[in-house]
Amino acid sequence: MPVTACAFPGTSGNRASRRVNTGGGPGTSAALSFSSRTGWSGMTLPCPTRCPSVKDRLPAIRTSRKDTFAPTTRRPRRAGAGRGIVSRTPGAPIRDPGGGSWRRVMGSQLDCVVVGYYEQPLDDLLESSRQMRDHSGGYRHLLANTVPFRGKRVRYPELLNFGLQEATGKSCDYHVGRLPNLGACFLTSFLRKRSFDAALVNFFNHDREAFRRLLADSPRAVALTTTFYFESSPLAYLVKFIREHSPDTKIIVGGPHVYHVCSDFPEAIQHQMFAEIGADVYVFDSQGELTLSRVCAALRERVPDLSTVPNLVYTSDNRTFHRTPREIENNDMDEGAIDWSHFSNDLLVPSVQLRTARSCAYKCAFCRYPILAGDLNLMSLEAVEKQFQHLKEIGVTHLLFIDDTFNIPKNRFKDLCRMMIDRGFDFKWFSYFRCANADDEVFDLAARSGCTGVFLGIESGDNRMLKEMYKTATVDKYVYGLNKLREYGIFSYASFIIGFPGETEESAESTIRFIDEARPTYYCLESYFHDKKVPIAARAEEFGLVGSSYAWKHDTMDWRRAAELVASGYHRISGSIPVPLYCFDLWTIGYLMGQGLSRESIERFLRVGAEMLLSGMGAEAPDTAHFEPRLIEALRQTASRPMAPAPLVVA
Repeated sequence: MPVTACAFPGTSGNRASRRVNTGGGPGTSAALSFSSRTGWSGMTLPCPTRCPSVKDRLPAIRTSRKDTFAPTTRRPRRAGAGRGIVSRTPGAPIRDPGGGSWRRVMGSQLDCVVVGYYEQPLDDLLESSRQMRDHSGGYRHLLANTVPFRGKRVRYPELLNFGLQEATGKSCDYHVGRLPNLGACFLTSFLRKRSFDAALVNFFNHDREAFRRLLADSPRAVALTTTFYFESSPLAYLVKFIREHSPDTKIIVGGPHVYHVCSDFPEAIQHQMFAEIGADVYVFDSQGELTLSRVCAALRERVPDLSTVPNLVYTSDNRTFHRTPREIENNDMDEGAIDWSHFSNDLLVPSVQLRTARSCAYKCAFCRYPILAGDLNLMSLEAVEKQFQHLKEIGVTHLLFIDDTFNIPKNRFKDLCRMMIDRGFDFKWFSYFRCANADDEVFDLAARSGCTGVFLGIESGDNRMLKEMYKTATVDKYVYGLNKLREYGIFSYASFIIGFPGETEESAESTIRFIDEARPTYYCLESYFHDKKVPIAARAEEFGLVGSSYAWKHDTMDWRRAAELVASGYHRISGSIPVPLYCFDLWTIGYLMGQGLSRESIERFLRVGAEMLLSGMGAEAPDTAHFEPRLIEALRQTASRPMAPAPLVVA
């Protein structure tokens, strides 16, 4: 599902989906990725994977109800329809424009409810990582991605909401998870195009009660995407929630997590892992949206027969698992383009994530995404323009592109920018960007077409390490690219790795010095996370590389020294602002700007947040009370518009 943007369909990749891995070796860690793509695999993010521990099995699963289903027809939605009105198929839940409640139409049974992201409690992640802190760098990595606040650790969005509420007197609930979940929207659109009655639960934490109401009507199936999950516990939690409220509903899981489990482990271990999750059906494909639609079709039959659907591992008792033959999907990008008219304007305005390509043109040594996703697959500019046109008409102002390399191929990117300029779309947009592979015209067209901020996967400030990483770039090119971005007023968010195989004290020092002198607007510095399936793993013997996850060592460094160098770098770098990837990266900044926060307000917050972040790197809960007045003052001048209430479920 895609491991690329569609894996039941997904949006997976490596750089795109950064993670907070809280455990030790295989089977002991918990991880979370954050980024954005589309499909089974998720919303916006990539694919290094973490494997779940094998715990006690959940109770046996009941089989799904065997009702018949009459095909439905979809009524077209008028372009630019009112904000409370949504297009639907008969039987789909709709939003009551008056009271905001949800009701069913014509009493028909939903084919599928697609569920987006679920954010686990931070305390749970801390507890699991704390147990392994002497054996893995995961705990220190989590400390470097959260801040101490009033005696506990919190994520950046919680800190921001506190500061804004104190500064403005308004209740705030900003969270990047409230963006339209690209993977879940993709799947919902894909199913509806094929006349299935599908509903969307965009962000579980925010939409729990509405989801509960949908489950009360016993939908035939619920589909869970896994782009943001690297272990089983969040999936097991969602499965338990669904079982409690609709025991006869079939639960289907797909995306990068399932793909990696099926690719990396023997069948017996796979079955143990799936038993831990407790779902009924697992889709094994790097895309998977077509397989999902075939499962939904099978469930319409009085006696569903899943044995005829390819790419499945399924069970009726959570003990015995059946497998169907593989039939690798290669779905057309244009045909799969999201029909945004299926969704409420309230969900989409003002900011939307988009994907215009699947896979990546490069093959970095630390990333397995291109291997799993296959060759780079591009959406036609006509299909892209059609989406732009609709989004413009309904009032969307900010676009977040989650293509791994949005400006590659170069000529296609230039044509896309010219189209945006010529059509006067006037979007502010954000994307992954390879500044070392851009010429002057690329920078100029990007700025003129509305580029506001870019994510740069620079990874190292040392030429030897860039070569080992297969980055096809040099330090000088990165310096030139950063200067051009500043010249055009485009802010940059750059990511860096310490500890990659071959890393030395000298090369790590070069990276820290590069960040300080090249001055990306924002940066994150992370310890290397080793996935044994990435290209560099083939050279493990050459580097003396052993271990995995955040518990590794090689001839010139180990995870402990890498974590020390990361902490040292954060304290020494003054030319750029550190911003954690966990729940507050480029996409969050773009989301907040879409909500009306100015870049200046966000930057003031991030500067105070950085001081709190640094204060908490050596201890879990140091006293940070003295930062609170400065935090509030930094946000007091925020000129933000009220946050429009997002719909809980979109039909």
